[in-house]
Amino acid sequence: MSETNKKLSVSGLFWEQIALNFVVVAVLIALGALLTFRVMGEEYTEWTIVGFFATVFFAFIVFLPAGTLYAARAEFAKGGVEVRQDEKTGAIAPIANPLLKTAPLAVAFAAASTAIVYALVYWGGWTPSPLVTTLASFLFVVPYAIIVRLNIFRDIEGLAAQGAFRAKAAPSKTRHIWMTYIIPNVVFQAIINLPLGYRGFSHAAAAIADRAGPGVVPVVALAPDFAITFMFVCSFTFLAVMAHTASDMFEGEMTYSGRARGINGFLLIIVILLMGLGLGILFALIPPVTGVATVSFGLAMVLKFLVVVLSVYVAARLGVGWMGKKFNDAVAHKTATAQ
Repeated sequence: MSETNKKLSVSGLFWEQIALNFVVVAVLIALGALLTFRVMGEEYTEWTIVGFFATVFFAFIVFLPAGTLYAARAEFAKGGVEVRQDEKTGAIAPIANPLLKTAPLAVAFAAASTAIVYALVYWGGWTPSPLVTTLASFLFVVPYAIIVRLNIFRDIEGLAAQGAFRAKAAPSKTRHIWMTYIIPNVVFQAIINLPLGYRGFSHAAAAIADRAGPGVVPVVALAPDFAITFMFVCSFTFLAVMAHTASDMFEGEMTYSGRARGINGFLLIIVILLMGLGLGILFALIPPVTGVATVSFGLAMVLKFLVVVLSVYVAARLGVGWMGKKFNDAVAHKTATAQ
């Protein structure tokens, strides 16, 4: 079998990415449903159902297509993907900004999907069980796949036509990381985690309302919430940043000259989990050390958002450094073997 035949077509890459991301997101949705409808209280209203669907749709339909395009670019950069003759679109450059390109249609899909659920629940009297709600939310994959398919062929062909290290370098690496790595991921993760925080803190506040009064959250409820939030947000953002970094460095839009250590990626994930554990321990020590047993609901939500920001920032720093080092090592090895 020739080397060409061993390479994946763009169509094959498309289906591979859709399947992989669907499995990952389906697991996340199932975990979110478990938290929403079981761990954080088994009572729920129509608004809980609509809110769950809205969270899934606006998070994964809007933001996942761009992330998938970056992941597809990273796969192309490894040399395992080729553009077949029947897949060519005539593109001569990759999409300039995948998020800005995919977001308008994605927002329209997410809004329309949420509106349909709202109409079914409030006007049609639909009251799905938690299981049905979870399974129905998996339908996010339909508009998600449509958006990716509309863009992946042009994007990968454009990347192939442009070649490696041909893109215009970002004027400011720091600004580029903040605008394309950190801020979009903060918005994405906030869409997911703030509703979960609202649900969880509301449940915790209701449990002590008869003793502490309404609108306050026990500090002991913050520790496990913030620890788990940091672990999940930082871990998954780290994986997304890796693909984004590989894509940017292959294009030449960004370079890396730092001193990050190229340790095993699984060890770095363990480090992230330990950092989340440390954050949880820090908040667990607040009541016995300071005597502060409760905080206002509003402050709890602000702290939740700050944990999301911290998680994304740490993930971006770690992801850029780790993949930057790996990418530079791979380029140096390829150059050395070619000589």
